[in-house]
Amino acid sequence: MSDSKELTSKIHAYHQQTQDYLTRMKELLQHSAPSTPFICYFTYSLSITHVPDDDNLCLGSFHIKNLSSSPINNPYLCIKISEGAPFSFSGRFVYDESKMPRRAQGGWKRVNERDNKEEYWLKPLEQSTIPPGQTLTFNNFQVKWTAEGAYAGSITGFVYSEENKEGMAALNSINLNGTVPKKEVEQDD
Repeated sequence: MSDSKELTSKIHAYHQQTQDYLTRMKELLQHSAPSTPFICYFTYSLSITHVPDDDNLCLGSFHIKNLSSSPINNPYLCIKISEGAPFSFSGRFVYDESKMPRRAQGGWKRVNERDNKEEYWLKPLEQSTIPPGQTLTFNNFQVKWTAEGAYAGSITGFVYSEENKEGMAALNSINLNGTVPKKEVEQDD
């Protein structure tokens, strides 16, 4: 009988030790903030022609996914076009909120200078927080260019918020480069 009591006592002690470890791990997980409270990334599709003077098009969206258990407050983003790239950027954003059509959902406001063609600082018009587990998306922007020869450029993104004033770079970027063959000039003999 003493062996049985001793075995039962050891099992109970191991069980209690396991419970203590689990409780401590739960406490540590609850008090430690995730190393990355959110991620941001591009999704896009391309329509590229290598015919001189034809338009090329990149249709994209920029997503901000909240991975934390807390809301992300006052998010805004910056989309940068590399210097010297032949790209023209457009999207669903306004410079003045009063000019936004009432029925347009998911609108954004550009908060930097209109003549800056390399940086687009945008903040959502309708949403000042991203709830835990939710995604905020800048939908359907367009990048157009006409290639007359070789071209190269990139589109990068960054997200800022009250919780992350230094900003976080997107997981990916859009890198575009190519060469349009020169037309051969026919000579009359």
